[in-house]
Amino acid sequence: MRPTRVIDEARQFDFSRLSYTRTDKRGVIQSANALFAKGTGYDPAQLVGMPQRIVRHPDMPRAVFARLWQRLGADDTACAYIKNLACDGRHYWIFAVMIPVEDGYISVRCNPQGPLLPAIRKIYAALRAAETPDESMEAQLARLDAALAGLGFPDHQSFMADALSEEMRALAGPGTDSGLVPQLMAMRRSLAELADAQVALLGTFQNLYLIPTNMRILASRLEPSGGPVSAISDSYKRIAADLVARLRGTAGRQDCSARELLAQLDGLLFHDCARRLLARAADQFDHDAGFGNPAERPETAMLRDFCAAPPPSGVLTPQELQGRLARLRHEAEAVQRLMAGLDQVRILGEVESGRLRQHDLGLGAVMAQLEEFHGRIRDRLSAMITLTRQMDRAWS
Repeated sequence: MRPTRVIDEARQFDFSRLSYTRTDKRGVIQSANALFAKGTGYDPAQLVGMPQRIVRHPDMPRAVFARLWQRLGADDTACAYIKNLACDGRHYWIFAVMIPVEDGYISVRCNPQGPLLPAIRKIYAALRAAETPDESMEAQLARLDAALAGLGFPDHQSFMADALSEEMRALAGPGTDSGLVPQLMAMRRSLAELADAQVALLGTFQNLYLIPTNMRILASRLEPSGGPVSAISDSYKRIAADLVARLRGTAGRQDCSARELLAQLDGLLFHDCARRLLARAADQFDHDAGFGNPAERPETAMLRDFCAAPPPSGVLTPQELQGRLARLRHEAEAVQRLMAGLDQVRILGEVESGRLRQHDLGLGAVMAQLEEFHGRIRDRLSAMITLTRQMDRAWS
């Protein structure tokens, strides 16, 4: 059944509509629509009862399918860019969304039009070239994750959310009701920027750690023990330590960490886009010619059941997302208020430096360094608060 040779040539046909297959849990084709058969070039009668891997192209990395089966085996929705092999040895690319259903899986496919496909082609070629027969799947999955991280995706869920939302937007076309998708995509970009700002802010505070120690050393040379410079350095160190502890705690709290919130938003975006794509597929498949079990055609009912079901456990509702955004903004505003106390201590240090004039032994330089750090912190906090307010307004 499989072609005896692979031809480095794309197969051309009309990809403007969606195709599907329904398989059992072993991946054996139970039914499909006519467009799937047309794309593969096989006669529909040949396909029923054949394993789905009949269209698997040898250029596909094993880790991509392993990741899909991990998610499907856990009853999760999955999606991927896939290079398929037609019966004449030519290839064609699809973007597939797969869901678990009773006794198997449904895979809905569209023509990939999103901006990620060129990069994915290169990644797949590199992954396939790096595979060795004795290499563990864990090593191959790690290589896949590293490649996606190189594109800016912290995990596989983030990649799937971005890919599916872009493909859904391209498929829907201009002027089509896309629901929450445009808002969620814009918020996702802002949250990624906010997460980077949170990390940078913590790093800037951590760089302040040695400065109070330097002040204490200078104080021991400038004055008797317990003098004003010593008291200022001790106060500064205590307040700065409290702020760093608060920032670390914030970064570790799911409801206040921009990185955690970004992961939650990815789940919401992915589920919303999958639901919209599969609802569109159900409407189309009602009118498509199918094979396998054309008299029953249960696939559309399965897709509609998926669309009507509540979000999976752990996926935020839009209202919960808005509440998390508000808490994140309030936390940034609280840190901004605490910075006012740190600024007051810094100003006292500047006053002491001025009082000592040319005999401050470098205290003025330390104060200038603190002023520079404080300026950076204020700018980052201000940017974070502005971003959260913009997201809040866009969501309202």
